[in-house]
This record gives sequence, C-alpha cells and structure tokens, in this order.
Amino acid sequence: MFINRTRELRHIEAVWRRPAAQLLALYGRRRIGKTTLLTHWIGMLPRDEAVYWVAIKSSSRILLARFSQALQALTGNADPDFSYSSWESAFRELARLARDRRIVVVLDEWPYVLESVPGIASILQAVWDHDLKQSRVMLILSGSHYHMMHHEILAPTGALYGRTTADMRLEAIEPEGLEGFLPRYSESQRIETYSVIGGVPKYLELWNDAWPVFRNIEETLLSPVTIFRQEPVFLIQEELPEARTYLGLLDAIGAGMKTPSAMSEMTGLALPHVGKYLQVLCFLGLVRREVSLDVEDPGHTRTTRYEIADPYLRFHFTFLRPGNSLLEQNRIGPLMDIIRSRFDAYVGRTGYEEVCRRLLISLGDSGGLPFVPERIGRAWTQAAEFDVAAINHKNRAVILGECKWTTKKLGLEVLQELERKSLRFRRLQGFKVTYALFCKSGFERPLLTAAKSRGVLLFEGLKQVG
Repeated sequence: MFINRTRELRHIEAVWRRPAAQLLALYGRRRIGKTTLLTHWIGMLPRDEAVYWVAIKSSSRILLARFSQALQALTGNADPDFSYSSWESAFRELARLARDRRIVVVLDEWPYVLESVPGIASILQAVWDHDLKQSRVMLILSGSHYHMMHHEILAPTGALYGRTTADMRLEAIEPEGLEGFLPRYSESQRIETYSVIGGVPKYLELWNDAWPVFRNIEETLLSPVTIFRQEPVFLIQEELPEARTYLGLLDAIGAGMKTPSAMSEMTGLALPHVGKYLQVLCFLGLVRREVSLDVEDPGHTRTTRYEIADPYLRFHFTFLRPGNSLLEQNRIGPLMDIIRSRFDAYVGRTGYEEVCRRLLISLGDSGGLPFVPERIGRAWTQAAEFDVAAINHKNRAVILGECKWTTKKLGLEVLQELERKSLRFRRLQGFKVTYALFCKSGFERPLLTAAKSRGVLLFEGLKQVG
C-alpha cells in the first residue's frame, strides 16, 4: 500500500512534464522510501516509455549487461545474452531512443555503479553534454549513500555538478502523516510512536497499531530477529569510514552530552576533532546544531548545543545502546522496566516538543499567533530553559513555552515558574512575552482561569484550549 508522498509525486511529475531533457538526483537515507516512491510513480507510465533498473554490488561487466537487458524494453528486443560494448555506448543508445519521444529511465542505487565502474560519472557527464541533453530523456539517479551522491552530483568537484535539472532529498514522513500508517492509533499513541521511531516509512510498516506502544517496543524493537537492533550501526558504517568514532559521539549525545567540550571529555577525542566529526553528522542529517532562540546572530555564537536529529537513533542511543548488555542476555523485562520508568519524560522532551514546535510554525503561518515568528525552536541560559520558543526580533515579541507529557493536569505553579524563568533571559528584556503551555492531560481550573486573564496559550495534546 502506497501511503503519503503526494507532494513528492507532484514534484517528480512536474519535472517529467518539462519538455527538455531532465536529470533528476533523488537521494535520502536507507529505508526512507526512495524505491517505493519511484516504482509507484513509474508504474503509472506506459511500459514502452519507462525503465526502472536497480544496481547491485557487482562488477562493471555484470552491471553493464544487466543495464543493457533493462534497456531492451525500449527497443523491443529480448535477447538474454545481449550487452552493449561499453557504458558510453549504452548511454548513447538511450539518447538515440529518446531523440523524438519522452523516455524515463531510473538508475536506482546509483552509488553501487559509482563504486564498481571507474569514471562512470565522467562518462555519463560527457554523453549528457553531447547527446542526452539534446534528447527528451528523463534520467533519474537515486541512491542512499549520501556522501557519494553529494560528492559526484552536488559538490562543485563532482563530474556531474551543474548537470542536474532537479535535486530532491527525500525526508522522513512528517508527524502529522503518521495517521495514514497507524489509523487505529490515537493522537497520543502516534506522538509516542513518533518519539520512538520517527517517520521512516519502513519502520512504520513494521509497527503494529493493533498493539499498544510498549508492546511494539518490546516485540518489534527489542526482538532478537528485528532489523532495529543493528540499524544505527549499518547506517553509520554505510556512510562513514571511521564508524567507531562516530558511534562514540552518538553514545555521548545519547547520554546527555550536548556540547563539544562535554563530548570530548566523555569520548577522549580532542576538541577540534569533535567539531569536525559533528559537522559530518550534521551534514548527513543525523545530528543537528541548536542555537538558543534569543541569540540574534545564530551563525556567530557559542550558545550552541547538539542533539541527535533522527528519532529512532535518539531512542536507540538513549535506551538500547546503554542497555546492550541486557539485550545480549535476552533480559528484555529489566530493559523494558527502564524504558517505562523514563518514557513519559523522554517523549515530553523529544517527540512532543518537536510536534509542538511544528504546531507553532503552522499557527504562525496561518495567523493564529500574536505575531508571525521569524524563528521557532528552544531558548536557554545556564539558569533556565524553555522547551518551545518563537521569536520576532523586529517586533520585539516572543513566545516562551513548556511541554509536559504526563498523566497529571498542569497546575498554576507551572505557569508561575514559567514567568519566573523568563526574567533570567537578559536578551529578552523589553520583549512582549506570550506564554504557552502544552500538556498531554490538560490543565487544572486555577490555571485555566489565570491563562484566560493573562493571554496564555494552552494546548491539550495538540488541541488549543480556550
């Protein structure tokens, strides 16, 4: 079943409708749904107009033979022994076939071709410049190896740099898109699920919405036959040569180390090296750099922290890696006890905070906030922190908020503490402050009354109250 991705399908369709030759680069992490997206879209085209070919790890000769066989669908031939004499010949033949008609050719797992065929990017570049560019072909290069895709296609030093007519990085499903995968779950269960596995389609397909969240964690994530246990190691090893070093940094972030100096102390890496490795992890989208929202120039500040960006990696390095000895002994019960005892606090500071910030973005864009935010994120000093913040420096206006994933309703004391904390932010002096509270279980009557008189924004789950 094909779920979501309507926006991405529209983007590919728009490229296809352009009259000239098109070279589309589609990239994204493992299991993000690139192949499903491409095969679904290409399946809607007539067979004599489209070819889907996926590379494997093999020799150049075998790959060329298999690609030649795939192109026969466009020629009307069916010779099982046929192969073009070279990759250049195959690409030139494609240009000839597409001279007067629209043809779509998908080369999936393109990085495997780059690994196996020396100079293939330069060969394609030369044929593109002299032949394919003058045809009506739509050529799609797709791959999971982000480093290699970027180096050969998107980086100025790459042979195909400047040749693509469209680039698409396929991202995870947004939190609001989980309903299509988990229709039997409540909003709260989807937020908890997003906090654990995020929006990677393959992960969501393995999640059973007939089971409670904790049963899925126990039987889907912690099972000895699951894909999840070794997934983070595979992700890192596929992209990076020094996997052990990067895994050590992720261990440190998962243990709560948010600054390079703290990571350096925990891992033993020299501080300058930590910065270099963090840049790579941010480049891959596995880690993100955060700057306190009250800082006017985010590019030049030391008020910086790092966190794991991918929800499943974050969950893995918070619970599973530290509990690896329990997993190895198949002592799932004690590990589940640890997860249950910390779960609500974990959801509150990860997935729930993220969807609350996304909610503010949506409300800001639609005029549902006192002002239109320039930036939305977190704000902190050494003495205080706000889970959710939105700011407009020009209007001197800010929203400061707290997120609580708890079965208890929030009382008036939470708002009072929020107000006290805001006084510790010197850079926000003179700003008009609006407070916001987000809670899974709602609010006590005194807080509701005070919020009404003080203009406080209240959200029960993701629904605005009052």
